[in-house]
Amino acid sequence: MKLLMENWRKFISEETAAFHGFKMNPTQMRVPQCDEVPDDNQWETGEEGCPQFTNDREISHNHEDVVEAINFLDNVQPDHLIAYSRGGAVALAALMYARHQPKVTFVAPAWKRGWVNGIENPTFTNGVIIHGTEDEFVPLWHSAELSLRTGMPLYVFPGRKHVNILKDKGNPEAGRELTQEEKETLVNEANP
Repeated sequence: MKLLMENWRKFISEETAAFHGFKMNPTQMRVPQCDEVPDDNQWETGEEGCPQFTNDREISHNHEDVVEAINFLDNVQPDHLIAYSRGGAVALAALMYARHQPKVTFVAPAWKRGWVNGIENPTFTNGVIIHGTEDEFVPLWHSAELSLRTGMPLYVFPGRKHVNILKDKGNPEAGRELTQEEKETLVNEANP
């Protein structure tokens, strides 16, 4: 248990930031970088905090959430980003334009749920995807398709739902990696 906690602390370090999901605030991501709420959205190098996004739907690349995400990535330059649900969609949009490209753990990314327009053909590849088998809001096949399109590995966690999958954000490889065939089957069965 002690070794597990040390590895978790190393993974969730001060260089790890997070993009939160719908109706959340950054502190709910339980990442040390996000413990301090910023007083504005003018990100400077080394500044603590994580972006507070709106709950707007069908946003474009020039929406304030995407612009703030790009500024955050380029100015704060986290080594690692945890992008959860709607935050995963915002991250995919921002990473198309940001100069800084951190390693990203996409947690039940809601990239096909209509949050952000223009991310239908994602190109970001520097990350992993985790998803619970019992997710009641974002279908597992969405993550399977994202994995197939980008080449990022997809790890599934049996019994995890949309919210409690966040418990596994610090150890993606603890899940079971789906094979190419398993991912293709999920996508094909959802889109006959």
